[in-house]
Amino acid sequence: IHTKLGFVSEDCTGAIRKIKYDVTTNSFVGFAAPLANGVPIAQFYQTDSYKQLKSWFDTIDKGPLLNVHMFQPLPSNNTSSSSSFLLSGYGVADTYTSNDIVRRWISIFENCFQKQIRIIGFSRGVILFLNDDNKYMRAMRLMSGFFASLPNMKLHQRPEAFEIHLPSKWPWFYLRRQQLLLFLQDPTHLATKWRNRLLSSTAQLMMGQQLISIQHLQDIIDSDAYSKRDHGLVRTDINSKDRQNYRSCEKLTSNDLLHI
Repeated sequence: IHTKLGFVSEDCTGAIRKIKYDVTTNSFVGFAAPLANGVPIAQFYQTDSYKQLKSWFDTIDKGPLLNVHMFQPLPSNNTSSSSSFLLSGYGVADTYTSNDIVRRWISIFENCFQKQIRIIGFSRGVILFLNDDNKYMRAMRLMSGFFASLPNMKLHQRPEAFEIHLPSKWPWFYLRRQQLLLFLQDPTHLATKWRNRLLSSTAQLMMGQQLISIQHLQDIIDSDAYSKRDHGLVRTDINSKDRQNYRSCEKLTSNDLLHI
C-alpha cells in the first residue's frame, strides 16, 4: 500500500445462516466465533470429532450478521486518489458490547500503525439508534470523550494522538481537542439523510437562522432565468420517494447550484 494515511469504514448486514467446511483451513465456517480484541478468532472451529461438531450445531449460534471493514487510502497532495479495498469480513452474532467495538478499533489501529499506516478514523453505516447502533454510538462517545470516558484507557494522551484546532466562531461545536481517532457516520448515508430531510413535506431543515425547503429548488428548476446547463437539476432530483438517490445529493451540493 503506497499510503501513510487511511480511513476505515465498517458496516453490518444480514446474512444467510449457513455452516460450511473449509478444506484449506480444516475448519468450519459460519458459527459465531468468540472474540479476541473485539475480533472473532480465526479458524476457531476445527475438529475431527463428529461429537464435537454436533455439540457446536446444538449450542453455538450461526452467525446471522456479516461485518465488513473497508480501508480508504488518503493520498498525499502529489498523488491521485486510490480505490478503497476490503480489509476484513466475518460473521458475527449480536452479542458483542460497546467495549468489544472499542477493542476492535484499537486493534485495527495498532496493527496498521505497526505497518506505518496511520488510521485517521472510523465511519459507520446507518445509525438509527437501534440496539446494534446504540453500541456503536456509545463506542464512539467513549473513544472521543463526548460526555463519556474510558477511565482505564487515556487514548487521547497517547503519543500518536493529534490536536484539533476548531474555528473561534464555532462555540456550538463540542469536541475534545486531543483525539486518537475521529468518528462519523458513513458520508453517503449522511448526505441522503440531509436530502430526505430537505425534500420532506412534514419536516423542516434549518441552516443557522434560515429555513430551507424544497420550494427553493422548485423555483430554480421552473425559473426561465436558468437552464439545466446552469444548475444541472431535473425534476427527479427532488422526488422524495427515491430516498437513496445519491447522485441527486451530488447535484444539490454542486458549485453550479450553490452559486445561483
